[in-house]
Amino acid sequence: MKFTRFLLPGWMLAAFAAAAAAQERLSPPADVIPSVLPMNAEQAASAIRNRLAAERTAPPPAGPLRMASLEQMATSAGPSAETTNPMGTLMGFSGPTGEWPGLPPGSYPSPYYVDGPGCCGPLGRNGRIGYEFYTYTGVNLPFGDGLPEYMNAGWTVGGGLRTLLFNASHTAAWTIDFGVSYTHNWAAGTDDPVNLFLRSPPLVNPFTGVATPQPDRLTFTAIREVHRTSFNYNLGRDVWLWGSGDTGRMTSTNWRVGAWVGGRYGTSHVDQIPLDEIDGYSRRQNVFLGVAVGVHSTWDIPMGGWILFGGVRTEYVHDWTNLTPPLEGNIHNVNLQVTFGIRY
Repeated sequence: MKFTRFLLPGWMLAAFAAAAAAQERLSPPADVIPSVLPMNAEQAASAIRNRLAAERTAPPPAGPLRMASLEQMATSAGPSAETTNPMGTLMGFSGPTGEWPGLPPGSYPSPYYVDGPGCCGPLGRNGRIGYEFYTYTGVNLPFGDGLPEYMNAGWTVGGGLRTLLFNASHTAAWTIDFGVSYTHNWAAGTDDPVNLFLRSPPLVNPFTGVATPQPDRLTFTAIREVHRTSFNYNLGRDVWLWGSGDTGRMTSTNWRVGAWVGGRYGTSHVDQIPLDEIDGYSRRQNVFLGVAVGVHSTWDIPMGGWILFGGVRTEYVHDWTNLTPPLEGNIHNVNLQVTFGIRY
């Protein structure tokens, strides 16, 4: 009992000393802000704001691990970056990296934009290929000996598809043209009849039913109308006088002139009135061939991904027909027309 009373004060002193030493080791440093604000909260909050503001405005420490910005990396990449342009090499441009004609620094044209400076054209001396859908209408003026002497001025309508094979500068193109046309002419009618061979119906035997062909008969006949429908094919050359003529490079209204030569193949028929019959009617039909030469002039207006054009055209056409024997059937034509279309 006396021994315990003697040791108890010593154990208590040792416990207090250990607690004091532990508290000293666990005390936060002077520069650490406690999680619970002291009594003067406004001063502590102001100190925290000042310290954070100082850290934001202070320059970062220099060192080998400091990261550069993208702009600094682009400008300090070394001499190889000034002369090497992989994208430009692929797309046919030899300028330094980050430069492209007509574009902001650091940008490249899309290789999928085929009408612009893309990656894959033009190659060699060749440009792009364009396509046109066009229509036209106008006056037909026939002349010549024989049948044309009995024909009045008529009207022509037509249209087609034209393929344009541009040169590298896109200021000229060879053209391949396929289309159809229809021409109608009124004739002199009963005011100026003429002797023509008309088809005679076959003679049918009433007992056997056998039909015997009859020769054509020469009859005083009035020519009422002449109709011609043909498939047309042309080869030509177009030139643009105010710069490029393709959809990717035209930026303002342009003027085009061109010429072509081609052929015609079609069907024609003539409506006739035999004067030896009451209310008579005769129709004679045959295929015909023709050749044509022509010129045109159009205004081209860019509309974004396509071009609208319109203008005038004139052509000379010679048709070989055999519609009105024994009357000469060849027809000389001058066509004066307006034309409209779109180009891609």
